[in-house]
Amino acid sequence: MHAEYDAAAPHPFISLSWCPVDIEGGTRLQGKLRVTIARDSLAFRILGVTRIEEEYHCNYELNPEYQPLFEGSGLRITGTGESGEARVVELAGAPFFLATLFQPQRRPKAEGPHPLITAFLAAALGN
Repeated sequence: MHAEYDAAAPHPFISLSWCPVDIEGGTRLQGKLRVTIARDSLAFRILGVTRIEEEYHCNYELNPEYQPLFEGSGLRITGTGESGEARVVELAGAPFFLATLFQPQRRPKAEGPHPLITAFLAAALGN
């Protein structure tokens, strides 16, 4: 269940974000926030660092109650926010499967394309 579609859901898999910014009575992850990247991850191989600040503009995130379920599955949380909440998820064994809660496409044009976007395009082209 997704809290955006059913606000009364007793156990939503996707819930309102943990970081409330008062916007018309809702919550939102907005602006640049820090993400810690696991060293043994695709994200680290692409970015080359364990700490990044990325741009957010969203209201919902993975419900922290369900994060432990990822540990035993093929999906792995490889990037976390300040309180350990999921920010990057990868699928083990896939040629390229990396999902982020932040939005790499929001990177300023003057900085060039985000490395995650460049890496995705290279993987799609078989490079």
